Amino acid sequence: METIEIIKIIESQLTTDEQQLLKDTINYGSWGDCDMEFRNEVGEVETAYAWGYCTNDAKDAGHFSGRKVASMFKSIYKKLCPDNHTGRFLSQCNDWWGDGSGDMLFIRGEACKVVEEWAKQE
Repeated sequence: METIEIIKIIESQLTTDEQQLLKDTINYGSWGDCDMEFRNEVGEVETAYAWGYCTNDAKDAGHFSGRKVASMFKSIYKKLCPDNHTGRFLSQCNDWWGDGSGDMLFIRGEACKVVEEWAKQE
């Protein structure tokens, strides 16, 4: 998948608020790299290099808070990682550390730079 296509998908499938929440997560929640499961071109699960973002940190941007955030994340995941929280370029994990401290969003490695550049745009 062309990385520029990823931005077109994000912008066509997410509402303006959902796009802002995704940007907030990327800009404030950068955590680090790891391997994560994504879907390949034919929908099969594969492990790929990824960069993780802590969704709890999105609130630091000051755009959204409370239950609205949880509802928007649920909608984002349904649209961009619909197969058991796994998508082509975005995946999500509830309770990444296993202690209730945070959920994580992961962007496939080859898409990270273009998505991070998009997230910097206001």
